Amino acid sequence: MENRKPGRKRKTGNVQRNNVKKVRPDNRRYVSIRERRRRRRRRVLICRMVILCAALALLILLVSVIMVSCRHDKKEAKKPKAENTKILDEYYAEFAKDTGEVKAGFSEWFLENCGEEAWKKISGKLKKATLKDEDFYEVTGKTLHVLSDMYRGWLKDERTAARHHIYLRDGGEKEAANLLFAGDVCLEEDDFVLDYYDQVKKLDQCISPEILRRTNAADVFLLNHEYCISDRGEPLEGKYYTFRADPKRMKLIEEMGTDVVSLANNHVYDYGPDALSDTVDLLEQAEIPYVGGGRNIKEAKQPVYFVVNGVKVGYVAASRAEKTRYTPQAENDKPGVLLMYESEELIQVIKEASLACDYLIAYVHWGTEDSDQFEDYQHEQAEELLNSGADMIVGGHPHVLQGIEYIGGKPVVYSMGDFWFNEETKYNGLLDLKITGKGLKEMSFVPCQQTEYTTRYLSEKEEQRELYDYLEELSDGVKIGDDGVIQEEKENTDYKREG
Repeated sequence: MENRKPGRKRKTGNVQRNNVKKVRPDNRRYVSIRERRRRRRRRVLICRMVILCAALALLILLVSVIMVSCRHDKKEAKKPKAENTKILDEYYAEFAKDTGEVKAGFSEWFLENCGEEAWKKISGKLKKATLKDEDFYEVTGKTLHVLSDMYRGWLKDERTAARHHIYLRDGGEKEAANLLFAGDVCLEEDDFVLDYYDQVKKLDQCISPEILRRTNAADVFLLNHEYCISDRGEPLEGKYYTFRADPKRMKLIEEMGTDVVSLANNHVYDYGPDALSDTVDLLEQAEIPYVGGGRNIKEAKQPVYFVVNGVKVGYVAASRAEKTRYTPQAENDKPGVLLMYESEELIQVIKEASLACDYLIAYVHWGTEDSDQFEDYQHEQAEELLNSGADMIVGGHPHVLQGIEYIGGKPVVYSMGDFWFNEETKYNGLLDLKITGKGLKEMSFVPCQQTEYTTRYLSEKEEQRELYDYLEELSDGVKIGDDGVIQEEKENTDYKREG
């Protein structure tokens, strides 16, 4: 028998509930469970996002591969026929043979840089054997000369182009290249226009703002630099007029918007070889190219080219202005200008330059001072230069306007007169050309007048008409409209170079 204490009952399994102590849940345990559930859901969501991103990346990669494949197949399908490629390369080789070494592979370059649509159009011309140089301009907006320079790598940037004497100009939205020409400019320090400028201190009080606006807005503005700019040298012995400007005056030429100057005249050498060399140095520092003169004969003969709106225009210059020759011809190691008392050297320069550009202007210094009539020798020499490949001749030196005529459909402007030179009152102006890949589209005259050391724009219609009538009287077979547009009376105004 068990020993039991009296009065104490034995416990059984049926314990009364109200006697059981309730245990509170562990709050920390429940928080941990919720956190684990949240983390689990987050891991699931991240996993789904990773899978989705991977699938999307795979899809993008797949689409890219398909597109590249399709593009490759498309390009292969449109690869030019070998026959057309050969014909175009032969066409280009014939075109480029006289302008330097012919580089192979022009057709492939053309397709890559001008596009399949341009290639199709050129190929169509090839098939019909009707391809002409102007077709490239119509199809691409660039002449074959410009495309050729691009192909050779000459136009890849401004510095490279300048090494080849080519200067790039942004013609904006205009369809044609805008070329502007002025006559003689003289910045002699004593008793000329600089005395007046030093009083007023502003160029737009010496040259009308309307004129300066035009010269700065033009794609290419050329003037005759009829003085040296230096602080060295002595005036040539025996010469009555000698012109020299202080180097600080270079800013005036820049302020005019000058893009290129002619040094082919009878005053650029007035203070000898050192002063001419200084003039060239200062022009180069101002990044203004020059023609017709230089440190040696190579520089004096060197043409300058500008590419504007897909067209390449060229400039050359020479002088035939002195009865007593003070200004020497440049030599291999001596400064001077290119002279044209005999035509042979200038003709050779023109022949070579005309093969390298679409439109070539010869800017010449000739004629009789203070005479408004051009002479027979000028007409005869103009004919020689035009037949050699020049597309146009613009002249200076007489200090007054002379007439205009067309020779074989090509214009000759015998003298632009003084642009800003002295105190004399006389008509002058600007010659305004519009050039496209097809040639001269329009030529007009901007009416001006020099008076009392200033050059002013003639804004009144009556004044303009009087000047146009005067210029018509001096000219042969030329009509000038009220808008200044110059036309040959035969109305053969669109000149196209043959060949």
